[in-house]
Amino acid sequence: MKKLLFTLLLSSSLFAQEKATDLFNANVSFIGIGIQYEKALSENFTALGTLDYMGGFRYSYSDFYGSDFEYILTTNIALEGRYYYNFDRRLSKGKNTKNNSGNYIALKGNYTPDWLTTSNSDNLGVNPQGSITLNYGFKRSFAQNFFYEFYTGLGLSLYQDDKVTFDYEIQNYKYYKKTETGVALDLGFRVGYNF
Repeated sequence: MKKLLFTLLLSSSLFAQEKATDLFNANVSFIGIGIQYEKALSENFTALGTLDYMGGFRYSYSDFYGSDFEYILTTNIALEGRYYYNFDRRLSKGKNTKNNSGNYIALKGNYTPDWLTTSNSDNLGVNPQGSITLNYGFKRSFAQNFFYEFYTGLGLSLYQDDKVTFDYEIQNYKYYKKTETGVALDLGFRVGYNF
């Protein structure tokens, strides 16, 4: 009996069980780095702010121009409300909920301004754009303060598109920006450290 009690006490100290908590972290995603602050609003709800420096790349080849590798890096800001719906089930099964380890549903607002943008090509640029998505994700802790997270979702995107028309009255081209809407796919994986 003493061995069983000791084992239960030891396992509960190794896997601290808790509800939503405030967290600050630095993380790495597939093509970017970032920082996040997650504020607990209740036992299962949090608000999350993210600042990322991320990028994209493309490689093209043609017989006329040869090969070309282009990249772009820029800033991204996101605000998100999360509902961790399975904390109670994880606790009842003896699973870890430390550092907000659990599955969640989130409403996320995302904005990509043209701040600190760099590229190796004059053909690549960032028009300010944003999106609102409904996401599903899961977050798990490992090795004390490290975590990994996967999320995916769909929503609405708003972006500015460069347009060119020919004005026959002035016999010249007109350049303007037009706001467009589309479908947004939010898909990501990140690994980070909670401070």
